[in-house]
Amino acid sequence: MKNIKTFLLLIFMGSCVFTSETPTPDQQTWNYALPHQFDLIDKSFLSLNSAILNDEFKNINALIIIKNDQLIFENYYLNQQRDHLNNIDNATNVLSSIAIGMAIDDGYLISIETPIADLLPEYENELSSDSLKKTITIRQLLTHRSGLSWDEIVSEDDIKEMMNSDDWVKYLLKKPLEAVPGTRYNFNSGASMILSKIIQKLTKETLSEYINRRLFKALEIEEWLWTADPSGTTNATNGLHLTQLDFTKIGYLLLKNGRWKDRVILSEDWIYESTTSKHQPSYSYSLGYLWFQFSEDQSSRPYNSGQTFYIPGQTGYHLYINPEENLIVSVGAKNYFYDFFGPSYWLYVNIMNFHRNGS
Repeated sequence: MKNIKTFLLLIFMGSCVFTSETPTPDQQTWNYALPHQFDLIDKSFLSLNSAILNDEFKNINALIIIKNDQLIFENYYLNQQRDHLNNIDNATNVLSSIAIGMAIDDGYLISIETPIADLLPEYENELSSDSLKKTITIRQLLTHRSGLSWDEIVSEDDIKEMMNSDDWVKYLLKKPLEAVPGTRYNFNSGASMILSKIIQKLTKETLSEYINRRLFKALEIEEWLWTADPSGTTNATNGLHLTQLDFTKIGYLLLKNGRWKDRVILSEDWIYESTTSKHQPSYSYSLGYLWFQFSEDQSSRPYNSGQTFYIPGQTGYHLYINPEENLIVSVGAKNYFYDFFGPSYWLYVNIMNFHRNGS
């Protein structure tokens, strides 16, 4: 395996020989470039690299930056390497949003206004405990407004209890309603398990099988690991393991409006629909279909990020897609107890300040 750190620093120290070469065998997606080719200053990224090495951003293990369709920064830390699989934790959620869009594209699903009760008759007992549960729609799951009682921000008790149960979807649907469906935001990464089960019912494949067939193979993602609950339902809450480059490919597909090497993988309409704001639960962010956006009210919104959409995994696996700058910032980290705006977020802010200042 090539030492990526040495490779990166050699390029920045003046050797541009790699920028015109064919990508290495384990990285065939993007050509290499230097920051200064896009009016950025190479030394800024060297300084950023030093800050990460000095742990100023706390437990960062990977950073990849794609600018104007070229790889301008790739480095690994804390004994990580390019081929290592890592658990992207609750950033896994976004794959269920992508899968719903693909299911619509493929004709498996007509509308996200469909009540989940119509698709999951085997959970009749759980859904009958409150008549309003039968009105919960796919859209409400995608926007964290199912109304189901859930505590994930203050504690992880619900996550732990769900993961100790035999059927995670049953655990979720047995939860009482704390609000009328569609009226109150409550972050619930467990709800992606319901979406996973719906994909399984619609396609006759598990979510992991469907995503592998429809997405991973198209993106040439060959190495991955995806866990399941005891009932065999793909763990769409926090079960996906990817390399950082392959995690980055998912963002790049959306940046390119669903096209990969002249093949349409996901419809542009779904990408627009799922990544634009549907409601604003906080002054600092708004929410589409499991994708987040920076709100206009956020006083510290990163530079030129009005159209940016992102997935803020709570352990630091963040993926920022910035159409205004034709930019992907892909961060791997093991940062607990920071919530959405932890070290990985501030890493993105720093990178955007390089764009602001041209330095």
